[in-house]
Amino acid sequence: MKYSDFIHMSVAGDGACFFHSIAAVLNLEEDTIIPLYQSLNITIKNRTKLAIELRKECVKWLRNNLDYKIKGLERSISQEIQSEIDAGGLDNKVTNVNKYLTYMSRHDSYAGQIEIYAMSNLLNRNIRVYIHNKGKFSNVGLGYEVKNKDIMDDIFLYHNLGKTKSKGSHHFEALYPKVKAKADVKRIKNKSIKP
Repeated sequence: MKYSDFIHMSVAGDGACFFHSIAAVLNLEEDTIIPLYQSLNITIKNRTKLAIELRKECVKWLRNNLDYKIKGLERSISQEIQSEIDAGGLDNKVTNVNKYLTYMSRHDSYAGQIEIYAMSNLLNRNIRVYIHNKGKFSNVGLGYEVKNKDIMDDIFLYHNLGKTKSKGSHHFEALYPKVKAKADVKRIKNKSIKP
């Protein structure tokens, strides 16, 4: 995929960039998603409020699905969380799954692959994550698919993997396919023309 095929939306680097990025995509789709997400008690008023609510729903999903087997890995969410803890990249106070979930509830805790699993399942949408390399986007293994790929439904994110100067400053940003944006404009025009 080419960089020029997407609208690249920047989000704040405040530790909640993953949730801000998902919220940015959902805000662009606002007209079509409200009925789907009302069952999650998500109101789409602004990106920051939505990002906070998405984080809460994500942690709630993780807590309720610790035994969920991750497709392709056949490991559970709790095993993935423990593996993340054992890798040692988190706050030293995060020593077990419950402490991880408490840590992830904080506004400034960086989300990663585990939260991608949760949000993909929660929203019932594929989340595809890319890095930018020589004018093209490449997949580096981040992301999760819960159904067949569909450019009009999948959520696309950029990740600056390997492009940071300081440890812990990895960053997600939203990508929106231009072909989808054109279809959205057409849909909105048709909707406003009808009596």
